[in-house]
Amino acid sequence: MAQLKLTENKYFDQAKKRAGKILSNKEKLEEVLNATKNRLGEVHLENSKLSKLGQNLRLFLRMVRYYTSGAYREIPWKSMVAIVAGLIYFLMPIDLVPDFIPFTGFIDDFTVIMLISNAFQQDMELFEEWEEGQK
Repeated sequence: MAQLKLTENKYFDQAKKRAGKILSNKEKLEEVLNATKNRLGEVHLENSKLSKLGQNLRLFLRMVRYYTSGAYREIPWKSMVAIVAGLIYFLMPIDLVPDFIPFTGFIDDFTVIMLISNAFQQDMELFEEWEEGQK
């Protein structure tokens, strides 16, 4: 599972196709952001070994919100599409490993989010520096 490439995951491919369209539709994007926030609250990732998944998803939520508000645009479109695709993938109940399987169901979500995080680490770090400067 750890060697899974995003290009080999048909569910992520579906999420990526949807992400480009959703990024152009503020209403749909807001639905994805709210659903992700709600789902994060339901699964309590902060108290488990998957806390890094929760941390990265929360960072993704902030990045997308600032991007769509126009407050932060220093991120390439490709990165934003991948991040939104990660949020969509997290919301998909049936993906590579269905989420209804306790704990195990989040392993593929964790893998996908970590692959996105690793691929766009520099964008994430630049955003965090910018965000820190806003405080």
